[in-house]
Amino acid sequence: MASSPEPPAPGWLLTGSRVAFALLALALCVATLLPIIETNQWWVRIFDFPRIQITVLIAITLAAQTTIGLLAWRWRRRAGLPGSRASRLGRVVLPALLFAALCWQLFRIAPYTPILAVQMQDARAEPGERIRLLIHNVRYDNRRSDALLELVERVDPDAVLLAEPTQWWHEAVQPLAEAYPHTVEQPQENHYGLLFYSRFELVEPDVRFLVEDEVPSIRTGVRLPSGRVVRLYGLHPKPPGLKRPVDPEREDSDQRDAELLTVAKEIKEAHDSGDDTPTIVAGDFNDVAWSHTTRLFQRVSGLLDPRIGRGLFNSFSARSRIQRYPIDHVFASEHFRLVRMEVLADIGSDHHPIVVTLALQPTAEATQDEPDPEGDDLEEAEETIEEAKEKVQEEPGS
Repeated sequence: MASSPEPPAPGWLLTGSRVAFALLALALCVATLLPIIETNQWWVRIFDFPRIQITVLIAITLAAQTTIGLLAWRWRRRAGLPGSRASRLGRVVLPALLFAALCWQLFRIAPYTPILAVQMQDARAEPGERIRLLIHNVRYDNRRSDALLELVERVDPDAVLLAEPTQWWHEAVQPLAEAYPHTVEQPQENHYGLLFYSRFELVEPDVRFLVEDEVPSIRTGVRLPSGRVVRLYGLHPKPPGLKRPVDPEREDSDQRDAELLTVAKEIKEAHDSGDDTPTIVAGDFNDVAWSHTTRLFQRVSGLLDPRIGRGLFNSFSARSRIQRYPIDHVFASEHFRLVRMEVLADIGSDHHPIVVTLALQPTAEATQDEPDPEGDDLEEAEETIEEAKEKVQEEPGS
């Protein structure tokens, strides 16, 4: 009597695929867990950025891991072989870990999708003043100033905030001064310059160096046509992972975090003292909307994020369809409602311009809930600021 043929072996392809996807699964789980660690180390904080990319990879890996596990289980069953511990690990444990990681990533991303309710309401058909703000990181070595000037003419904003301008850029955009005579100008060659142009009068404009002597920020009042003054902050702190000019080490996130939280604390203190000035904070934060630092900035400052409940509005990088992150921001106090927020087409920089139109409406403050500090948020913010300033003082040349 002829014996039945033995079932085919899974072969090196199936075995190799299981190992490869198992290693990828572990790497993705680690990439998901790292940002939970409370540290400012750059190699941890950079994992705040690619949540979308990691989520997509987790979904693909989860599907592949599950499929491969089922194929291996089917082969073992046909062969009459008992399942091994490694087989159960690949078929059950790793997919379970991946599913948990996927849920966590989606939980963090979900507020920046239309799935959840908006935090800043849509503008209503009621009296109120509007302010349209264009923000753009021009990139220091970009030479497409003509494209920027054409964009400003077409969009016709009330104010323009430019990050990273050098002296070359300062001279190239001088035509803006004709339509926007009120300016704050701080061009720098170190990638951290700022230029602000407004058609509205500026009140006590100031260039400040909150944490480091080489990283400026802007604070100014903007007097609207009605005479009401809006306080505006323009920021562009250092990104984590950047190479330091004085040593081979890379920048941690402490100085970026401290600058953002210094402004947040200042806004809160003004509010607590009875100052009811409508406030806008804008710029290239070099931080994503869903990071711990930006969410802490929101809770301490009490500002609203127009992204929440609407979308990601990824602005960086304009040079890649895969590496896209929401790092250019506009936050505003509860005095405002959103008319429109839009990411504009590439005009030569590695950042897309963003234009935001806000409506200052009488009933907005009564119908919107500002974020509040939680737990030890205020203590954490204060500690972050102090530690960053102490670190700057200890650096050579400070």
